[in-house]
Amino acid sequence: MGPTTEGSPAGGPDRPPGGPAPDLPADCCLETGFGSADLPRLRLLIGSYAARLGLAGHRRDALLVSANEVADNAIRHAGGGGRLALYRDGLLVCCRVSDSGPGFDASVIPDRAPGLGSAAGWGLWTVRQLTDSLEIGRGVGGRPRGAVVTFCVRLTPPAR
Repeated sequence: MGPTTEGSPAGGPDRPPGGPAPDLPADCCLETGFGSADLPRLRLLIGSYAARLGLAGHRRDALLVSANEVADNAIRHAGGGGRLALYRDGLLVCCRVSDSGPGFDASVIPDRAPGLGSAAGWGLWTVRQLTDSLEIGRGVGGRPRGAVVTFCVRLTPPAR
C-alpha cells in the first residue's frame, strides 16, 4: 500500500501531502494529530486502516485497545494530545504515538499486573501484554522532548 496522508480526526490535514514525515516508514498509511475530543474518531480511523492492512478479529482488537491506551496516556500525561502513525512492516502492523510531554522510558511499565486498586500502570502494561513488540523512545529534533511509543501486532497467516 502506498503512502497516504490523513488529516487530523477533527478536520483538515495537519501537513501537506507528499508522503509520510521523514522519520516514518515509506509505507505509512495513516498519520494524524489527536487531542482528547478525537479519541472516538481516532479509534474508527485506526480500525478501518488496520483492516486495510490485513488485521482482523482479536489481532485488530489488540491494536485498537493498545492505540487507545497509548493515545490516552499522551492526552493525560503529555500536554493533551500527540501524533499517531499506522504502517505495515512486513508481517507486522505497527502504530507509533509521539507527544511533546516530559518523556519516559520502559522502566515505568510494571513487570506484573498492577494491583487491582492501583490507579496507574495498567495502560502500558496492557499494551505490553496485547502486542508482539513495544518500544519506547525519546522525541527527536534539535531539542528532543516527549516520548515515541511504537507497538506492533503480527498478522496471522491465512488459514489453509
